[in-house]
Amino acid sequence: MLARKGNEEAFRRLYREIYDPVASYVNRRVKNTADAEDLTADIFHKFLMRLDSYDSSKGSVLTWIVSMARHGVIDHYRRKNPVTLDSHELADVLAGNSPGVLQSLIQDENQRRVRTLLLKQPAEIREMFELRYGQGLRVREVAEVMGIGPDAAKQRFARTLKKFQLELKDDHNISGSPKGENSWAVTD
Repeated sequence: MLARKGNEEAFRRLYREIYDPVASYVNRRVKNTADAEDLTADIFHKFLMRLDSYDSSKGSVLTWIVSMARHGVIDHYRRKNPVTLDSHELADVLAGNSPGVLQSLIQDENQRRVRTLLLKQPAEIREMFELRYGQGLRVREVAEVMGIGPDAAKQRFARTLKKFQLELKDDHNISGSPKGENSWAVTD
């Protein structure tokens, strides 16, 4: 590893590669921004001081520094609340009480479902959706490209979106997920 041998450019590349995951890990667990920034700086300082002891046979550099970040978060909370912090509270902190992870999983699943429904549509409908949502064209622009009237394009979008809503709603009811109306609208 060139960074360990003192190659500054290699260290800069490594730092750029691992900074965001480490800072994100800390920021999701330490709510005070200043504390999170200080802790992230401390973690990277320790990382730099211990770079010579890195053993690639035990895992990647990223897992090594995230492990350092995890221990840093634990130490941070133990220093702040030496008596009042119990193991359950610490476990909750380490789990990253961020709804972002769950929301991301739900969004990925919803995108997969919509993609599956879209792939079942005729090529003309798929092209319309690609122009509208992939290329960012307005409905009237999609109509122009497709050689149809704007009202026809709106109607096709509305019909297809309604079909998607019904199929997704049925999908949710079958899977036992909460019912809810999707708020898709065809606007220009």
